[in-house]
Amino acid sequence: MASAEVIHRYRECTAPSGEIDSYLLDLPLDGARPAVEIKAEIRRPDLVRDGLLVLGEVLMSDLRRQANDRADYLAYLLRKGKRATQAVWEAQKAFLAAKYGEATQQEAPLDPLFSVGEDGIDIEVFSRDESTYARLHLKAGHAYQAEHFAAGTTHLSFTPALREALAGIRSHRPTTLHGYPSAAGDAKTVRVPYRWLRAFGQVQAASTLPAERVRLAPVDLYNVLLSLRLRKAKTAPRALRYELVPGQAPRLVLEPWEQALNASGSPYPGKLPQVVRTWGRQRLSLLGRLLPHTRAVDVYLLGAGLPAFYVLDLESASLTLALSGWTDSGWAGIATFDLLAPGGSEDEVLAKRVVKQLIERPLSLDALTEILRQPRQTIRQALLGELLKGTLVHDIASGLFHHRPLLAQPLELDRLRYRDAREEQAHRLLATEDQVQLTRIHDLGLEGTAIDGEVQDRQAHRHYQTSFTLDREGRSVKASCTCHEFRRAGLKQGPCPHMIALRLRYAREQAALEQARETVEGRRLIRAETRTLTRRQGEAVLSYRISLDERQVLLRWGHDPQALRQQRLMFNRADEARDAYFARLDGLAKQGFIDASRA
Repeated sequence: MASAEVIHRYRECTAPSGEIDSYLLDLPLDGARPAVEIKAEIRRPDLVRDGLLVLGEVLMSDLRRQANDRADYLAYLLRKGKRATQAVWEAQKAFLAAKYGEATQQEAPLDPLFSVGEDGIDIEVFSRDESTYARLHLKAGHAYQAEHFAAGTTHLSFTPALREALAGIRSHRPTTLHGYPSAAGDAKTVRVPYRWLRAFGQVQAASTLPAERVRLAPVDLYNVLLSLRLRKAKTAPRALRYELVPGQAPRLVLEPWEQALNASGSPYPGKLPQVVRTWGRQRLSLLGRLLPHTRAVDVYLLGAGLPAFYVLDLESASLTLALSGWTDSGWAGIATFDLLAPGGSEDEVLAKRVVKQLIERPLSLDALTEILRQPRQTIRQALLGELLKGTLVHDIASGLFHHRPLLAQPLELDRLRYRDAREEQAHRLLATEDQVQLTRIHDLGLEGTAIDGEVQDRQAHRHYQTSFTLDREGRSVKASCTCHEFRRAGLKQGPCPHMIALRLRYAREQAALEQARETVEGRRLIRAETRTLTRRQGEAVLSYRISLDERQVLLRWGHDPQALRQQRLMFNRADEARDAYFARLDGLAKQGFIDASRA
């Protein structure tokens, strides 16, 4: 796997002094990067302690499936004279050494980013499994009072000794924070996978997308965490669903139990009702430690399959938590982030002008457009490229872009464009028109959606039949392809390029269809689709499932998804069926039904 070599140079973390009347928190910073230093008196020791401990939990979180160590069992079989041979045991030990050996342990994510500025301290972490991002902002003059500081960005060594020191902080004891580097520290070389760096930049780029903002009270989030602790979902889907109706308080629904929790925050200010399904709800337990300090929670919902951002207002600080909903062991994110890639060639001159402006002070997209006198979309593409390269960071709460170099040297965008060679080959197939075609999309109801397609690789003179099934959580539960790679290894080594290409084609056509159906001309192109609309009446949920298929419209409705009533309407022409179909959808929307098809 391709990786970037990063050199860290850390000194030993100094243990806190045993004095009762004071406490010194020592933060070892990276001496291999430009010197960054800060010494400050912490005004909110309990808040700083809990915030940093949450970052440590995010950094250590890894929800990927770990391989089982069967060495002891194989040794037992050998002693008993069973079928396990010496060759099998040696192969098992070689596998474990290759997966968890010293050489592999050198490949790791970046240490936390530590940035110091006039407005405060920013600490960013990204989990090893590429599923969770967190950014803690400590406000200068509120969370701490600086004695002196040297502004810049570096890395922080988050060692077990530092976590132990953080646990010893008490609110009644004066605490001093001192972070400084040392060039005399031991040098350590870490290989950071480009895949991890790419995912880090993608989460930053996703924060620039239009989002629905929902205001929650801390008790609303507490109710979600309490419900998840008391119950464990054994069947899919396992989403946290937001039901948003204009003028009403948001409703949080826990699947699969359909447990509805009415939020006590402000009413939803949007214009249209909608349903947004989010994933990764178990990771919200990371925020439990900070709920006593929280004044309000702002949730930014980007849409189906995209990350959800939770911004906690801690008065003297703020914490941003982004949940992507998958880990790097899956391939759901391949199609989700496809539209985030900067289009066309990079304008290096404009990118340098953008970075130069942001080095001076943080700015919004509108401010950059006005200062540089360039089209808004052009500036956005330049920002998108710099976010993916790690040069900038975007604060979703304020909408400001900050200069924050991820590494000492900027990353090359070409190294981050694709996840691996298979994804690059999939994009090559899509680059040629009509090489990837969808032949059938079958709605399976509660089981998901079956997608069949044909992939013609003209360069290799090959033709493949590819199919997969997406369940209600967006996961591929069934897949097949006639290519040699799939026949040899199945999905053990990940999806083949033809599956990735078909998945991307499906995502692009669905996005184009959603955009086109908002216009009269776009609706005329629709000949077959299915929409699901719901309306909650107390504890009961009335669902309508309406399908258009050429000259017929199928209506299914009821309170129990397993026992829906059904009505089939036949028309002489497809145009009449389409008009009746959209008339039904518009009529239900006026009655307060929410379109849950996009969730």
